[in-house]
Amino acid sequence: MLRGSLVCIFLTLTIIVSLQEYRPQKSVTDGVSFSFNEGFASFSPDSLQLMSFGYPRVLSNLLWLRFLQYTPIKKVPKNEVSWVYLDLDAIGSLDPEFLPTFEHGGIFLSVITEDKKGAELLLNKGVELYPDRWRLRAFLAYHYQFELLEPEKAYLHYKIGSELPGAPPLLGILAARYMAKASSIEDSVNFLRGLQKSTSDETIKEKLENKIQEYLKNNE
Repeated sequence: MLRGSLVCIFLTLTIIVSLQEYRPQKSVTDGVSFSFNEGFASFSPDSLQLMSFGYPRVLSNLLWLRFLQYTPIKKVPKNEVSWVYLDLDAIGSLDPEFLPTFEHGGIFLSVITEDKKGAELLLNKGVELYPDRWRLRAFLAYHYQFELLEPEKAYLHYKIGSELPGAPPLLGILAARYMAKASSIEDSVNFLRGLQKSTSDETIKEKLENKIQEYLKNNE
């Protein structure tokens, strides 16, 4: 079984190399000149789809392995994207059901690679595909708050994420904290009260109540 898979991967690579040799595909990194991307050929999702011969997961797995093995340490210049983003975006297009592309890849771009533009694009793509995943909302909110310094957008995703199934109370607390600064303590408390009513978990209710009392006390 393993041997068959390796043979399949080898044949796929051979086909890709041959196609590039005789009918080169335009790289999506054309026009990107900084050293961060040098030496890493990238392909558009459409080109990869054609080269997959109906087996896109084989190519997406190869790109995922490259991401795991060759993640760089250089920071990405402002308003540019890294080859890591280009690979992850291609994986997301070839194999959108592979959730780690967006959850693991998105936060990696944000925190480790510091690819601010790429992280925003990938996480937003993930949110569009998986609107009910609170982790994606949380990661995107984090990116807006701490990396892009856009608290209004962060608040929006904290708020949406806090109302999704399985979301931890921290998301609601972070949303309420922004509301307390931008709007009023009353709005913040009402929001947390609403979250309390939506859960049957007594531990979560207690944590939310503690935060409510903290806001009320500070507002006396």
